[in-house]
Amino acid sequence: MFDKRLFSLTSGIKRLVAAKVVCLWVSLLADIGFAYVLVGLLGNILGYVEPLDASKCTQLNAIGRCLNPAQTQGDSALESGKHALSAYPDNYGMFILFIAVIVVVKYVATRCSAYFGTRASESVKLALREKLYRKMLQLGPSYAQRVRTSDVVQSAGEGIEQIQSFFELFLPQLFYSILAPITLFIFVAPVNWPAALVLLVCAPLIVIIVGLVAMSASRVFKKYWGKYTDMGAAFLDDLQGLETLKTFDADGRAAEDMNRKAEEFRVMTMRVLQIQLRSLSAMDLVAYGGTAAGIGVAIWQFMIGQIWLPAALVVALLSASFFLPLRQLGSYFHVAMNGMTSTKRIFALLDAPVPHHGSIRLPSVADSVSVTFDHVGFAYGSGDDKNIALHDVDFSAQPGQLTAIVGVSGSGKSTAAGLLGGSLVGYDGSIRLGYSLLGTSADVELSDVAEQSLTGAVTVVSARSHLFAGTLRQNLVMAKPGATDNDLWVALHQARIDDFVCAQPGGLDMKIEQDAANLSGGQRQRFAIARALLRDSAIYVFDEATSSVDVESENRILATIRDLADRKTVLMITHRVANAVLADQIVVFDHGTVAQTGQHDALVVTDGVYAKLFRAQAVFEHVSHRDDARMMVGSEQMRQLAGMGSRAAASGASALSMGDTSQSASQSAAEPVSEASSTDTAANANSADTSPDAASGTASAVGDTPGKRPGSMSLIGRLLGEVRPLSLYMVQACLYGTIGHLSATFLPVFGVCALFAHLGHPVWGLSSRTAVICMVVCGVLRGIMRYAEQYMNHNVAFRLLALFRSKAFAALRRLAPAKLAGKGKGDLISLITTDVELLEIFFAHTISPVVIAVVTTVVFAVAAFTLDPWFALLLVVSHLIVGVLLPRRFAASVRTLGPKIRKYSAQLDDVMLDDMHGLDEIIRFGQGSKRLGNIVSRTRRLWSERSRLSRRTGRFTAIGGLLVIAATVGAVMVALRVSQGNPFSIPNAVVAVVLIASSFGPTLALSALPANLTQTFASARRLFALLDERPAVVETGTDKPEYDGMAFEHVDFSYRPDQPIVRNLSLAVPKTGILGIQGPSGRGKSTVLKLLMRYWDPKRGQVRFSGVPLPQVDAAYRRRVQTMMSQETYLFDGSIAQNLRIADEHASDEQLREALRKASVLDLVDSLPDGLDTQVGELGGRLSEGERQRIGLARVFLRKADLVLFDDPTSRLDALNEAVILTSINQMAAERDVAIVLVSHRQSTMRVADVVVRV
Repeated sequence: MFDKRLFSLTSGIKRLVAAKVVCLWVSLLADIGFAYVLVGLLGNILGYVEPLDASKCTQLNAIGRCLNPAQTQGDSALESGKHALSAYPDNYGMFILFIAVIVVVKYVATRCSAYFGTRASESVKLALREKLYRKMLQLGPSYAQRVRTSDVVQSAGEGIEQIQSFFELFLPQLFYSILAPITLFIFVAPVNWPAALVLLVCAPLIVIIVGLVAMSASRVFKKYWGKYTDMGAAFLDDLQGLETLKTFDADGRAAEDMNRKAEEFRVMTMRVLQIQLRSLSAMDLVAYGGTAAGIGVAIWQFMIGQIWLPAALVVALLSASFFLPLRQLGSYFHVAMNGMTSTKRIFALLDAPVPHHGSIRLPSVADSVSVTFDHVGFAYGSGDDKNIALHDVDFSAQPGQLTAIVGVSGSGKSTAAGLLGGSLVGYDGSIRLGYSLLGTSADVELSDVAEQSLTGAVTVVSARSHLFAGTLRQNLVMAKPGATDNDLWVALHQARIDDFVCAQPGGLDMKIEQDAANLSGGQRQRFAIARALLRDSAIYVFDEATSSVDVESENRILATIRDLADRKTVLMITHRVANAVLADQIVVFDHGTVAQTGQHDALVVTDGVYAKLFRAQAVFEHVSHRDDARMMVGSEQMRQLAGMGSRAAASGASALSMGDTSQSASQSAAEPVSEASSTDTAANANSADTSPDAASGTASAVGDTPGKRPGSMSLIGRLLGEVRPLSLYMVQACLYGTIGHLSATFLPVFGVCALFAHLGHPVWGLSSRTAVICMVVCGVLRGIMRYAEQYMNHNVAFRLLALFRSKAFAALRRLAPAKLAGKGKGDLISLITTDVELLEIFFAHTISPVVIAVVTTVVFAVAAFTLDPWFALLLVVSHLIVGVLLPRRFAASVRTLGPKIRKYSAQLDDVMLDDMHGLDEIIRFGQGSKRLGNIVSRTRRLWSERSRLSRRTGRFTAIGGLLVIAATVGAVMVALRVSQGNPFSIPNAVVAVVLIASSFGPTLALSALPANLTQTFASARRLFALLDERPAVVETGTDKPEYDGMAFEHVDFSYRPDQPIVRNLSLAVPKTGILGIQGPSGRGKSTVLKLLMRYWDPKRGQVRFSGVPLPQVDAAYRRRVQTMMSQETYLFDGSIAQNLRIADEHASDEQLREALRKASVLDLVDSLPDGLDTQVGELGGRLSEGERQRIGLARVFLRKADLVLFDDPTSRLDALNEAVILTSINQMAAERDVAIVLVSHRQSTMRVADVVVRV
């Protein structure tokens, strides 16, 4: 039924589960003891209830009670009891002592039960999370070949949390459910063995039902959990690519897809629920039918004189206890199946085969290490999906030399780097590492080298090197834990980023947001280079490490890399041939093999691949603005610019003012490009791609928005408002639940009524036959009503959960992209999965239980009032204490715990996602133990808060149980008092005692709510904070003007008040033609594009669209007219065709192919086995950096917008493909009336521009 490995995850888990079972069993013994004490206390008056001959009764009251019986022998005994009956038994003190012992035992057992259950579940969760993390570390840098990041993050978060209920609730209950009926049989059999036997025989039927359901539901639960994880994975994918979706106006289609997945999950959940409810209904029928049968046997035994009235009363009180543990087990079945299903997925990850790692360790004192590739081959995928990336690759890299690897995008350069760095495994041929030690030379096969030794010997810096959320210092010291501040500053200077850091308020302790959202692409790359330079390794691999860095900084960094090559083995992978000219050796890749090897002077005179690439530079020189180029500025823009200078307006040139620049800088592309005067400060060089939250250096967690936190009552009111459209279903749930709980409570009450009716003392005028029939009807009704109530409750809940997911994603769409840059992705995943799921507690397990508790209490009070007003008063007071005062105190004690638990849980998800994205760096820098320690520390902090919640839950649960005991004892005291001097009231009094003792089920459910609602309300606040958060821009415009150019009018913009990014910017964006914006990274170029896309609104001035202020333009229309390709191309986990159709969902395959041709990637797609249907993998991981960028370009070409914004579109492409793509951009501008804004840090890219502005 469950994986036995769960018990071996951590030591002592079996003892903890066993300890909770013992506590539950001891609590059961206390309940049995209390039942006997209760009957013992009542025994003093039960002895005076003798059979009454109805024929002797001459007058009956309205409810069938004899008012003036003629004296008989039995009647005289009852009558004489008026004088002999005492209010309290002679051994009253002994009973008080027994009750005191029971109270203490019950309280301690309940508290300990909660403690052991929580400790068991939290121990397993910690062990699983630690093992899962260690498994990822064991998989090594090549982990991405074997597992999906979304699977790991979901399993480490929600998946592991599902196991909590399995260990805390289901597993102890399973063993206790076996032990409880046997224990009860032992105690009931001496009283009446036929009834005990009937009860014992009925009990296993529930176990059989649970077993049958488990066998039939396992496949459904697997699909259910699969739907859940698929929905989470799709949300993560959409969330990470939301900027891309919104740019292409495809976020609406993504929302529809999310809604469809949410609806499929709801339907699957309802299927699971129906299975569970059918089993619960069957169990209730067995349980309450069995209870009725047990009581019925006791009544029959009493009628034939086999047992006395006290013995029959004991059976009536304990009958339900036979089935309660098993019924509770059935109610835990759903969470147990969730836990077992998620466990299987977690163990599937833990069972993932670990790639072969050698055992040879490279000497740490080796003088130098060389690299030799000998007939190396490698393929992605297998079988029909096999894609050969390398074949017959031969080259070597020697220490003391700079080896440059060049080739067109997709030629296999990064694959070779991945093999050397260990992120790819399973190569053919030989890769050997040669080293010399004390004058002795040796070499070793790469696959035979121990993983830790390999990652220590090889440092890799790629175009997508990961920076972790935290501080800059924390990121840098990963490479050199003992580094001094001076070491860090030297590395930053070598990476040409020290001036920027000096200008930041925190200096080395400046904040780095998740995904480095507060840094530009160039800044991220330079920090990654600085971190690598701190590492003292034998081999360095720079894989397109400067693709987003401006030319001036790049030249300085290349000089640093050449200096490093004097003493290390350095391989520099680049698509730009110019960067390789001064290399000691150039290795030329072509179609997955090495075409040429040599130095620049020798290679360039040979008619080979390198010469072709080099000549492409000359071809590229001729890629310039079109011969018939004519950049048109729209009429509205001409009028707006009329006052900005006759030269700018007359020539149609751009008027630009950035930073402290006071004059425009623009020239025809045919003339030398002049550089505008600007303030070259690092402060102004702050990120051009940050949000206000990110720029402030603080991550914005969901629910952390400033403002007054809504109170509980207003929060409840808002949640109830969501239920209003489904109120009919909720009313039905309350009705069915009320009937069901009344049936459960009155079942033993009718049983006792039957006993007294047989004695001739009918209560409520019920005969024995009528009372037995009512008892049976209650048993049947309870099962039917349970199904109806829960079905209606969950029907409402699951519809609302789907609605909340839709609303949450709609809110993210509204906030994107500006307001999402500073929010943790793991936090948002937790919000749309865990937080939304927690709302089920309110919608399915709070609203109707509150109504049911109120209504049933009123009915119970009325029933008690008919028996005696004092019992009604006692019942109302005790229910108010248990159902109102106790929950209020409980809620007050846990009010702060729920928000803390949700906050810490979301932060843990954030860190886990961050670590999985940067796992390669963690492994390579040997930080696995430290990062794992952080995960363990955060898990323990979460454990601590949950333990606090568990302790308080255990305390208040125990107090609730004690209050029920106190109320029942109080009822006995009232019964003894009202019976004194009035023996005819004894039947009423005893029935009232049983009624009060059985009436607390609905009310106790209220007293338990705060434990769950504290997290539910915290989740609701987080969701409503997201829904209520104001976007950076409010899109309410309705104008749809024909595109006639755009313009900036004296625009100021900054992410932080003290660091302006754009100041007094005046710029005309043409109606047609190509406008170039060029300058070093971090100068605000990307910000200009994002202001055009209205990510943000200016702080001062206006951005106009065809003369209309941008806020007045319809957003959907604007996104059809304009589109943008950002620095980071995001590809979704799907096929190439699906990624392209984000731009045009109706595009034909021929249109897709044409767009791919323009992006110079059609040949690659045609060479793939599945062509357009080829899966790109998570984050486009199956494609190279250049291939991803070219597919992103194809997506832009497919859009056919009137205004196309390119943010460094060729930064990661070789010169040949860059020339092809710039030619395509030229062709686009020539073929149709389109405006293009081209941003780049490279002057060469500006050759196609009609007008260039430098910043």
